Amino acid sequence: MDQLYDYPKYYEIAMSFRDIPHEVDVFDECFKRFSRIPVKSVLEIACGNAPHLEELAKRGYRYTGLDLNEAMLAYGGEKAKRLGAEARFVRSRMSAFRIEPQVDFAYIMLGSLYVADTAELVGHFDSVAASLRPGGLYFMDCCLTTWGMPSVGESWDMEQDGIKVKISGDRAVVDPMAQTFLDTMEFDVDDHGRHVRVSESSVVRAVCSQEFLLMLKLRGDFEFVGWWNNWDLDQPLDGVKELNRPIAIIRRV
Repeated sequence: MDQLYDYPKYYEIAMSFRDIPHEVDVFDECFKRFSRIPVKSVLEIACGNAPHLEELAKRGYRYTGLDLNEAMLAYGGEKAKRLGAEARFVRSRMSAFRIEPQVDFAYIMLGSLYVADTAELVGHFDSVAASLRPGGLYFMDCCLTTWGMPSVGESWDMEQDGIKVKISGDRAVVDPMAQTFLDTMEFDVDDHGRHVRVSESSVVRAVCSQEFLLMLKLRGDFEFVGWWNNWDLDQPLDGVKELNRPIAIIRRV
C-alpha cells in the first residue's frame, strides 16, 4: 500500500475540518497574553501541507515549516510560491533539528509529536529550545495523554473539489512500560473515479501530562504556561473529564 504522506492533497482534504482562521486567532491571543517577545516569525513542526501558511502570511508572519516528507515540503513550497508568501521549508527529523535564526513562536498540530522513545523525546525538546528565542512560546495541540495508554479508533469522511476521502485512524498499545503505541491512519480515496488507498503507521512514545510537567521542571529551559480544552483559553483542563483537542503552551526561559 502507498504511503499516506506522499499524497499531500488528499491529506489536506482529510484535515480540512479545521477552522484555520479561528486557530490563528487563538495564536494571536496567546501572543498577547503569554509571549514575552514580539512575534514576527513562526515555526510549524511536522508542517505537512502547511495549512496555516496562508492565514499567517496574511497577518504578516514569516513562516518556517519543518517536516521529514519531501512530498509535503514540496507541496508547501508550491503553496508559498503561489501565495507570494515569505516562507521557508526545512527537511529534518523533529528529534534533531536547529532553526537559525531562532523563531519567535513554534507549534505542532493534531498530536503530531511522533517520537519513538524517550531519547527522541528529549532530543525534540532540545531542538525546540535551540530554535526558539527566550520568551517565545511552544504551542502543542493534542500532544499529551492522560494516565493510561491510548487505544482508540475513529473515522470520518471529507470531500473537496469532487475528491472524496474516507479517513480511519487507530491507536493500539505496543509496550506499556515504554509508553509506546502504534498510530495508524488510512485513507480510502475516490478521486473522480480513480480509487486510491494509502496508509501510514508509526510507533509513538506517549507523553503523559504529569510526566510532562516533571520533565519541564527538570529541564529548566521551559516554563509551563497552561493547558486548555477545545482550543478555548477560557476552559482550563484542570478537573475536565472529557478532552476535546486539548492544547498546552510552554515558554522558553
